[in-house]
Amino acid sequence: MSRRSDPTEPPPAKSPMLSSPTTINSLGEDLLLEIFLRLPSLATLVRAALTCRPWRRAVASSPAFRRRFRELHPAPLLGLVVEPQHDALPAFSPAQRRDRDVLAAIRGGDFAFTPLLDPQDHALDAPLRWRIQDCRGGYLLLLNWDAGLLATVNPLAPWGTEYFDFPFDMEASPGNPDQQPVSLDVHLLSSDEDPMWFQLVWLLYEKSRVQVVVFLSDTSDWYFLPWFEVKERLPPQDADKYWLQSGSQANGTVYWPFTNQEHMLKLDTDTMEFSVSELPPYLKGRQGCRFVVGETKDGVLCIVFCTGLSIGVLMNRVDDDGVESWILSGMVHYEVGADPPINNHTLQVMAIEDGFVYFTTSEMVLVLCLETMKLEKLFPRSFRAHHFHPYVMAWPPSLLGNYGSFFVQDGANNAN
Repeated sequence: MSRRSDPTEPPPAKSPMLSSPTTINSLGEDLLLEIFLRLPSLATLVRAALTCRPWRRAVASSPAFRRRFRELHPAPLLGLVVEPQHDALPAFSPAQRRDRDVLAAIRGGDFAFTPLLDPQDHALDAPLRWRIQDCRGGYLLLLNWDAGLLATVNPLAPWGTEYFDFPFDMEASPGNPDQQPVSLDVHLLSSDEDPMWFQLVWLLYEKSRVQVVVFLSDTSDWYFLPWFEVKERLPPQDADKYWLQSGSQANGTVYWPFTNQEHMLKLDTDTMEFSVSELPPYLKGRQGCRFVVGETKDGVLCIVFCTGLSIGVLMNRVDDDGVESWILSGMVHYEVGADPPINNHTLQVMAIEDGFVYFTTSEMVLVLCLETMKLEKLFPRSFRAHHFHPYVMAWPPSLLGNYGSFFVQDGANNAN
């Protein structure tokens, strides 16, 4: 016989309904991006964000998130792109890392640069004499004198390779060979947040004046800017025709040292105006002293130079009156250990990227962190070429948002 409940007692409480479990897909974009900030590297973020459209849209629609991620996680070095010595394409020496996401990025790229083997009839049968001019924003800028072409190649997006005809005929006039301007180098200007925008800046110079020729992606045209007279080159200065060295880019300015180690030519890439400044006293007159102008992780202008097996770092300071000066912020000595260079002049500074400085000896590739001043060995040098460019992973266009087929909007997107 069933028991009857006491009418004076309250009815038993009902079992609570089980709520739906919380999943990552049910999180709002703000929480999702906070989780993404804790991922270890850009390579890991790319693999995660391209999993689905909502995750891609969350990253692509937030410049503030991308700025915070860059501050917390420097883009990983994928390897070194090495200048070929003969009729060959640039070679790639991968960084010896065990990070599976970085390795996946390397495996997914075309670091054999195969688009240059079939340049869509641009180069016809010209030799494969592509020389590296710059490496920035994930793109290599290469020059082929025989074909009269420049090319931009992104190993992680090889289908986007572009070719550009030279803006001038570099054949010297038979009657006046000395009047032909010297072509020095070409630099690539790019934007972290607009992958569709870029500029090419090509420097020409004569005995006492300089000129830049600029390619604008907005118009797909070359523009010859006015000549600039360099008073530091006027008589009684030496009359050497080749009085400038290859330049380096930092904080929106390109710097070309004078061969006599007395001055630097500077080009402000915002205004396209030239100026000249004296070299710091630490470098002035030091023939054969290799140095590179760059910037720290925080954007402070710096110069890194080598003397024997010692490395010096100069920081640019501006006082309250606006006067600039160069301060020696530190020196580091390379302890050769078990891999001594062939001679004491083989320690060479090659490039500054994202606050890291890259060097080579005859046996080793080294890196110096400007924040900690710690010098480390990356991996043994496996190439003979004297010049290389660090290839740092760039943000893919699909995570940079509002342009073309990647335009971010509410609802479905056109691309994953």
